[in-house]
Amino acid sequence: MLERISLKMTGLLRALFAVTLFSVATARTYASEVKLSEHLPENSISGLRALLEAAMTEAESIQLRNLVEQDFEGRKIVAKSAKNPQLRTNVTLRKEQNFERDDSEINNRLLYSLTLSKSLFHWGALEANRAKGNLNLEIEELKTFEAYRTLALDIRKKYLAILVARKEADLAQRNLERAQARVELERERLKAGTASTIQVYDLEVALNSAELDRMKKKNTLDDQIDLLARRSGVPSEEISSRLLSEIPRQAILNASEIASIEKFFDERLNQGLSVQTQAKSLEFSEKDLHISNQRLKPKIGLSVGLTQYEMDEIGRRRAEEIVYAGITIGWSLFDGRATRGNKISAMARIEQVKRQLESAKSTYEFNLQRTKKLLNLNARILERDEEALNQASNYLNDTKKDFETGRASPDDLEKVELAFATQEVRTNRSRSEYHNALANISSLLGFDTFAQKFIDQRSQ
Repeated sequence: MLERISLKMTGLLRALFAVTLFSVATARTYASEVKLSEHLPENSISGLRALLEAAMTEAESIQLRNLVEQDFEGRKIVAKSAKNPQLRTNVTLRKEQNFERDDSEINNRLLYSLTLSKSLFHWGALEANRAKGNLNLEIEELKTFEAYRTLALDIRKKYLAILVARKEADLAQRNLERAQARVELERERLKAGTASTIQVYDLEVALNSAELDRMKKKNTLDDQIDLLARRSGVPSEEISSRLLSEIPRQAILNASEIASIEKFFDERLNQGLSVQTQAKSLEFSEKDLHISNQRLKPKIGLSVGLTQYEMDEIGRRRAEEIVYAGITIGWSLFDGRATRGNKISAMARIEQVKRQLESAKSTYEFNLQRTKKLLNLNARILERDEEALNQASNYLNDTKKDFETGRASPDDLEKVELAFATQEVRTNRSRSEYHNALANISSLLGFDTFAQKFIDQRSQ
């Protein structure tokens, strides 16, 4: 008795321990998901979230996916229909005359038949065909989920690129204004006889270069906005009105936090959309092989009907209605080796998809490792650029004070301001690259809460 109680207590403790481990693992996963999602750029950049919301419904790629899914929804119904009862009718209205009789007249005659049939047993081929219809639709749904995922990444990337391009355009405008001021000053000096023609010429060449640079940077900015408008379905004017002056600064994941993400790689391996798609494709090919294996086997069905015959058993013309019911057996004995060819093709496709599945897993894991390394690199670069920007800001403030007290010349202040503006551009570019790497690994791991929200809405 005591031994039984001890065994029950041991089993209970094991169960509690297993539940505790599962809870801890779930909590850790959720904690990491929250941490990654909290660092996504739309949480710190106003205007980006609204743009993402609009893109998820207005983008051409998403609208196209809606139509593709409707197509495969129809194909699913077609695949399912072979198992359902089929009701067919045939009605013929004709005029006829018996030329063997001299007194025969042209008469109207109505012929009709009504048949209800249902397939009973096809060795699982009909069920496999219905499963193929379901798998086809599920594969397309996964492709739609991938479209949402890549769209969210692309919108973020393009929006961040616009903010960097805007910073570069501002810097180009500042360089142009500086070049214009220097040319005007040198021309005044030339009039006063304190400067040479070559000095003015050199500055005019620099001014022309600055004007071209500003034109290029402005064109790049406008082009980036137009590209985002085309991708998102949101007008360019609306995008321009929501732009910030820079990418805001935010907390950076340290090296140990980034390294800890790797422990989720294995558990998320089979959840990658590309991996799931190939797994569904493998099931589809296996159903194809099963159907091919049943082609030369007898098929059993049921028929019930009503028909009208025009002649009785001794050939007299009269209308006779007959109701019938019975079992039908169809058996293809030889099809010219078409079944053999279908089997060979189906088995080859299975092996091909198996390799594609392993390749998808390998590629997914490679992309996770590659993105993690890129995230770590961009995080370290951003740390240095943030520190450099902070130093440039302090140096600018000190130079302004020196300028006010006469210890720094206007030219000194201008050079420091230019250096600060240049570092601002470099830091904003580093912020953009860090945000992109963080969003990419969050998306690969399924922690992109924004895209996932729209995926979940379609899954319901």
